[in-house]
Amino acid sequence: MTNELAPTELVETDAIPLFGRPDAGLVLISEWLTEDAERQRFVMDAVVDVWAQAELPDTFLARHCLAGSDGRTILNYAQWADSTAHLAFSADPANQLAIADRIRPLITVGPPGRYTHDRTVRLRNAPIRSLSTGASGDGVAQYAHRAADGRSVRVLTAHEDEGDGTVLRFRPCRGVVRGAAR
Repeated sequence: MTNELAPTELVETDAIPLFGRPDAGLVLISEWLTEDAERQRFVMDAVVDVWAQAELPDTFLARHCLAGSDGRTILNYAQWADSTAHLAFSADPANQLAIADRIRPLITVGPPGRYTHDRTVRLRNAPIRSLSTGASGDGVAQYAHRAADGRSVRVLTAHEDEGDGTVLRFRPCRGVVRGAAR
């Protein structure tokens, strides 16, 4: 048996996103703040449920919700084949009804940052259990994402533990992924 999935099959996952996915031409990254841990979990579950049940084009690749160690913050990480496909999907009124209108009551945030994965720097070979935003010397890898306008870079640092609670870390919670099992 193989871990490969048909390219169009969507599966749920509780893993770290696959950074640097070669078919991902657009990465959407945002942080959401909720009232408490109960609301944090509720929002993550509801968002992933909505996306898992939606009619999604083959250009949608993945969406992950990662839980912040503060019990309130969510790191949202989504991948699309390209920016044009995402914009066309987002502009369709049927998709607004199926997805955006169902998510809007859960969390009010501005649009996510639009990026492309720029590079991965592996600092050492170790399992990844959490992520932090920004470059950090104590990680096992760093994933640099260049903003679509080319003016900034967003770095996610991978760690082999969940930290000591002094710095916000994100652990994988739920996601939906197209393609190779992850």
